Amino acid sequence: MHPAVLRLIQMTVAAAHTQGKWVGVCGELASDAVAIPVLVGLGVDELSVSARQVPLVKARLREFDFADAQASAQLALSQATSDEVRDALEAR
Repeated sequence: MHPAVLRLIQMTVAAAHTQGKWVGVCGELASDAVAIPVLVGLGVDELSVSARQVPLVKARLREFDFADAQASAQLALSQATSDEVRDALEAR
């Protein structure tokens, strides 16, 4: 959740979408309840998680709309450290 890594994800999504390609994120980050709206807000097209994490991710996705996700992404990108990102998002 470091802002520099989030910027790289944002850049990857922009470049991929320009070429008509989708972007997926897998692993722990994709199933992190705090990270999910940020990833969606950055334009990530797919979250790949283990089978037992699917219900958590689906439930989390139902809790926000795309405008909220974009706001979360912008908030995360405006922070200086990963700790600040988590603090800002959890306070939201």
